[in-house]
Amino acid sequence: MLTCNPVMNSDNEYQLAPKHLQWLGGLLQTTDTLFPSGGYAHSYGLEEMVALGRVKSKEDLEDFLMQEILPSLGKLELPYLRYSVKAVETNDLEELVKINEEISAWKLTREIRDAGSSQGAQLLRMILEIYQCPISKKCKQLLQDRGEQCQQIIATALLRNAQKTPLASSMIAWVYQVISNFCSASVKLLRLGELACQKIIHRCISGEKVQRLLANSLEVKREDAGFFNPVLDLASARHELAFSRLFIS
Repeated sequence: MLTCNPVMNSDNEYQLAPKHLQWLGGLLQTTDTLFPSGGYAHSYGLEEMVALGRVKSKEDLEDFLMQEILPSLGKLELPYLRYSVKAVETNDLEELVKINEEISAWKLTREIRDAGSSQGAQLLRMILEIYQCPISKKCKQLLQDRGEQCQQIIATALLRNAQKTPLASSMIAWVYQVISNFCSASVKLLRLGELACQKIIHRCISGEKVQRLLANSLEVKREDAGFFNPVLDLASARHELAFSRLFIS
């Protein structure tokens, strides 16, 4: 949870202590839709879920996010983001490469795996351009030497380290980006309006819900992390061979 301690200046006006704001601007910039993360080009399996009739309305979309996506975040992606952040903080690049391999292995379909690596590569380029981060440069070189691609979770951990973003805020931002990406895709796929999407996002990231999600994810040990959703995996596999499509994945 973000906490700020206001201080009084000489004019008896409240100001926020600078130490609380050093990371916030960067976090806002890199979660904004204007930031070129590449997420707009992907539906992460939602396009085929709509084509299969599994998601047909705003109610279906919210149920899909609540019952399938949020649990997968809590049991797989958020724990792996935490493991990645720890590896970056300790400058353990060998461990970071292992985590990158595990993340790739958990993405069972080529479309989703390629989506993660393409967004990871794009994000890593942005980190090097904006922050000139030495550890990110070393990680990129190490992955290149081994012929591997950087997954988005790894690049996100590198970015949040460069920004010095607190772990909890990094995790909440990840949840927000995942949910908002699905909702953004639904505007084209389900013809949902912006207000309907914002209501869904609000309910998915409401204070109590997201705090419980984060708390549960913090309890997930490395050997227990994982989530299997065969319907979504099959939808992603079918999407690659679809006759026509709006999104890359």
